[in-house]
This record gives sequence, C-alpha cells and structure tokens, in this order.
Amino acid sequence: MHLSAHDQQQITALLGTARSEILSLVPSCEAPLCDAYFRTPTRSRIVVSRSRRAPCPSRDGASEVRLGRRFSTFLLIVDRKRALAKNGDVPLGRSVVQPAELDRLIALFDDHWDRSLPVPRGPARLTELQLDILRQLATGLTDQATANALKISSRTVQRQVSQAMDQLGARSRLELGVYLAATELI
Repeated sequence: MHLSAHDQQQITALLGTARSEILSLVPSCEAPLCDAYFRTPTRSRIVVSRSRRAPCPSRDGASEVRLGRRFSTFLLIVDRKRALAKNGDVPLGRSVVQPAELDRLIALFDDHWDRSLPVPRGPARLTELQLDILRQLATGLTDQATANALKISSRTVQRQVSQAMDQLGARSRLELGVYLAATELI
C-alpha cells in the first residue's frame, strides 16, 4: 500500500494530537511516517505487516512493535477517540469519531495485536550454525537427526536453538518457527 503525501500529512497531524495512546496497523512503513510515529512521546502499540522485511524500529519505553500476518489495511487510532483507516489505494477519508465505529476498529486492532509476535530489539544476528540447524529442523528433522546431518551433538543443537530463541524473543519452538516463517529469515 502506498500512502500519498496528503495521507501522510493527515496521519502526522492526527499523531500530533495524541495524549495517551496510539494504536496502529501499518502495512508498510515509509521513512517520513516512521519518523512521525517515533517523534511522539505517547505510548504506542504498532502492528507491522509481515510482508515488510524491515519493520519500523522500536523506541525503548513508549513504543511496542509487533510483526503481524500480512494485511493491507492501514489503521491509526489516537486516544481511542479518533481514527483514520485506509484499505487499498483509496485515499484516507475523514477521521472516524463515531463510538460504534471506533469500537469496531479497536476490536480489529486488538485482534491483529493478539495474533502478532513481538519484534526483537535490534537486528537478529543468528550464526551460520544456528541458521543451518534451524533450516534442518524446518524440514521436519528431529534434534538427533539434525545433529547427525551436521556432525554435531544433539546437545549442541538444543543449545543453539535455545540461543536463537533468546535472540529473537521466542518463548517456544513453535513461536520461533512462526517468527522464522513470517520474517522469511530461513
């Protein structure tokens, strides 16, 4: 999705009014838009589409960024009082202020937020060994079969997977697999 200069001006203006909370679905994060999000001191929760290879950077404390499934809807909710929404190439319309419509948009955001994964702080720097192990495991091999294929011990496989999980912020092997598939890291 492309946000025109006019769309970006509308978004920046609405962001400037935020006092307590920003909720947003961002299918693509263009540089001026990222800057606008992270200039505001307001607490932000942002879901970036997994179709983005490099999501907006997160600023410590005030912003939390998650990687969501692919979506094409842009959504910005400010202080749960006003919202802007865009689907496809239609220009942004007027901001939404009707309580029923705001409730629907907040529920849409919450659904995306609940299904998304935290974006790790800083770039993921997996070693070649970790990537080799994860590629083997992704094909369905067990730890022992992976160890045999790479001529290492199964304990090394377990340790390297654990370290990769720590680096990426995954709480389980399943979450690690979902994150790797979503980011196309392996």
